[in-house]
Amino acid sequence: MSKKNYGNGSASHDSPLVSNPKLYTLVINNLPIGFSLIDRDGMIVEFNPASEMLTGYSKAEVIGKSHFEIIHGSRDHNSCPLFTHVLEEQAASIAAETALKKKDGGVVTVLVVAFPLFDSLGDFIGGAELFRDISEMKRLEREHKNLLSMFAHDMKNPVIAAEGFLARLISEKAVPLVEKQRDYLVTIMESVAKLKRLITDFLEFSRIGSKDYTPILGPYDVREALLRQIDMLRIGAEKKNIQIHFEHNQDGLSVVYADSAMIDRVLSNLIDNAIKYTNTGGIVTIRLIHRHTDIIVEVLDTGIGIREQDIPCVFEAFCRINRDVEGSGLGLSAAKAIVEAHGGMIAVESTPGKGSRFWFTLLR
Repeated sequence: MSKKNYGNGSASHDSPLVSNPKLYTLVINNLPIGFSLIDRDGMIVEFNPASEMLTGYSKAEVIGKSHFEIIHGSRDHNSCPLFTHVLEEQAASIAAETALKKKDGGVVTVLVVAFPLFDSLGDFIGGAELFRDISEMKRLEREHKNLLSMFAHDMKNPVIAAEGFLARLISEKAVPLVEKQRDYLVTIMESVAKLKRLITDFLEFSRIGSKDYTPILGPYDVREALLRQIDMLRIGAEKKNIQIHFEHNQDGLSVVYADSAMIDRVLSNLIDNAIKYTNTGGIVTIRLIHRHTDIIVEVLDTGIGIREQDIPCVFEAFCRINRDVEGSGLGLSAAKAIVEAHGGMIAVESTPGKGSRFWFTLLR
């Protein structure tokens, strides 16, 4: 099989950087990351010193040996992104995390960049792999998430307790209040509620990617869920004189199999954001669209919109497009993770000054 031979300009053939084998060896041997060359049969033909240090194997031990058995400790070709993506498909370069088995039996997590190699005629001759140990980085990521989760958990119980006592005071079950006292307590209650939402966002973020984030599926009526969320968030909309319109097909069956707590969170986040970023007197429209294989939920607003250059960041953790609006920047990141965990997709379209359209799908 032949492939196009990329980047072989005529000037490069005369360059001493290409034709000098000593320079090639110098570069390969001084690379600070692992480097190996694999022939078209998956056998190792080059192995630099950084690879030796990382794997525990010497070059002499691995040359001519199977890349899959030496590097991944398996005869299964699917254990290696190099083989499945580069040697089989002869596709462009790929970066992936994978497990590398060391000579002493230990396993480290490595970030691999692999790409196919072609000769001057465009014929496939093998592949190259660059890899570096990211075990320490992954350990720090886990510790960071664990610390974040512990911190949020430790804060949540006192906040819930404070919220309960404040609610009791505001209801005047403990003692009668004068108007100024009630105003003060309501203000404190609103601040506690904001803190509770931030803690919930942090807890949600700490669970993303863990086993705890696996949806527990059950019958879920999307229409009824939307009506509940609209009812709960209507007070905030009325304070800003924002109209909420709900459009749906009465005849369509709106029941899907989903994790009710997770999808409730997505709906709440999208509708709350629409209200938050829409100016006084605006309109928020929620649409439920039935299709043959899935359901689409759309949340449209006439708000401030999002600049085109900010769109790629919207679903990233801690993304804050507008610093004037309170929030953790975690809500949309969690929403994306939830929707994708259900096999759906989520996206946004926006025009600055005119509003935004967020939408996501749920499989039937």
